[in-house]
Amino acid sequence: MIEVMVSALLVAIIAVAMFNGFDAAGRATADERAHAQADALAQQDEDRLRGKQVYQLSGLNETRTVTYNGTEYTITSKAHFVSDATSSESCSAEGESADYIQTSSEVGWKALKSRPKVVETGVIAPHIGGSLLVQVTNANGNGVAGMTVVETGPSPSTDKETATTGANGCVIFGSVEPGTYNVTTYQTGYVEKNGNSEPPVSEQSVTVTNGTTARKEFEFDLAGEQRVKFFGKAAAGTETGDTFVIFNTSMTKFRPFGTVETYNTAPATPKTIFPFTSAYTVYAGSCEADDPAAVKSSNVDVTNIVPAGGYAESTVTVPPVNIAVYSGKNSSLPSKLVEKAQVWIEDTGCKTVVRNTETNSSGALAHPGLPFGKFKLCVTGGVNGGKNGATTGLAKNRKYTTTFTNETLSGPSGTWTNGGNSGSPATANIYMESGAPTSPGTLENASSCP
Repeated sequence: MIEVMVSALLVAIIAVAMFNGFDAAGRATADERAHAQADALAQQDEDRLRGKQVYQLSGLNETRTVTYNGTEYTITSKAHFVSDATSSESCSAEGESADYIQTSSEVGWKALKSRPKVVETGVIAPHIGGSLLVQVTNANGNGVAGMTVVETGPSPSTDKETATTGANGCVIFGSVEPGTYNVTTYQTGYVEKNGNSEPPVSEQSVTVTNGTTARKEFEFDLAGEQRVKFFGKAAAGTETGDTFVIFNTSMTKFRPFGTVETYNTAPATPKTIFPFTSAYTVYAGSCEADDPAAVKSSNVDVTNIVPAGGYAESTVTVPPVNIAVYSGKNSSLPSKLVEKAQVWIEDTGCKTVVRNTETNSSGALAHPGLPFGKFKLCVTGGVNGGKNGATTGLAKNRKYTTTFTNETLSGPSGTWTNGGNSGSPATANIYMESGAPTSPGTLENASSCP
C-alpha cells in the first residue's frame, strides 16, 4: 500500500513540474513575441522620423500608444541636433554647430513592468547648406515650449517656414539656403522684455552661410500685470491719479500707462508686463523725469516683482498741489475765491504733457494730486472771468504764471506763488487783481494760457 502511495505522489510531482514547464515556456514565448513586436514598432517609428522635415525634428519629444495583436504599446519618439565635435545637444551648447540629428524610438508595454524598454536609435544628416538655430528662453533662462517660430527668406524672398519650440525652447531649420532671413516668434500670453508680443523688427534679422549654424536667441515669458493705487498726503489721505510709469533696467525704455486727466483710484496695466527676476520701479507720471528719486535724491522709489502670469500691486504717491485762486490783491484784500478759473499745468520734464482744468468752488484744483516733477502753472479768468456764487467776471482778462517743483510727499516746498502759503496742509495762494504781488511768477493782462 505504501509503495502505491509513493508512486502516486511521484507521478503528481512530475505532472506539476511538466505543467509549470509548459507555462514558463508559454510565458517566454509570449514575452519574446512582445519584444519582437516592440522592436518592429521601434524600427517603424525610426522610419517615420526619417521621413520628417528637418525643422519638424528640432526638440521633438512625443508619446503615442499603438495596439498590436492585442497588446497596447507606448512609443516615445525623441530627436535633437548634435554637434559632431562635442557630441552635445546643439541648442544647449554655446557656439556649436548642428551637424546631425540624433533620433530615438522607445517602446514599452504593461507586461514589461520595470524591465528595460526596447529602444532603437538613428542618425539623420541634414542636406548641404546652412542651419538656423532659434532658441527662446524665459526670465529664468529656461527654454520656453510652444513658441511659434517663423523664418522668412532668404531676402528678397518671402517664403516662410514655421516650427514650434520643444521643451528646451529650441527650433533648428536645417538645409537652409544661404542669405539673410527675418525670424519672429510668438505665443498667446507671452511677451518680450518691453511688453511686445513679437520681437521688434530691428531684432529679427539673421544671416545664414553654407556649412555653419546661425543662432538667433529671444527672451519671452508669460506676461503679468501691474496694478496701482494712488495716495496723496492731503487732508483726505487718498487721491485719484491719471498716469503712471513702470521701468526695469533691462528694458529698452520706460513704459507709461493711463491717460492724462482720466482719473482713477486703482488703474492697472494690460497683461503685457515681462516678469523680470529683478524689480520694477513704479511711480505716478508720464516719463522718467517724474521719477521721485530723480526729482529729489532723498525720495524712495516704489519697487516690486511682477510674477509670470500673475500681478503685482503698488501704492504710489501723487503729492498734492493745493492752490487757492482769489480775485483780490493780497491776504488783507483777498476779495473772493474764483471758481471756473482756467488752469494750465505743463509737466516740463515730460515736455508735451499738459493738464487743462479749472478751479472748483473753493478756487482749488479738483484733482490736486500730481506726479513728482517740475511744472509750469498758468491761471486765468479768461475773457469772461470766473465766478463766486452769483458774482461773475472775476479775474477777467488776468493771467498769472509761475513754476514749481513737486518734490516732497506733501507737495511743493517753499513759496512759489505770489500770495505765499497758508494752512495745513499748505495751500499756495494766488491773487489775480492788478496791484497784487508779481513775484514769484508773473501777473499780467491776458486771457489765455500758456
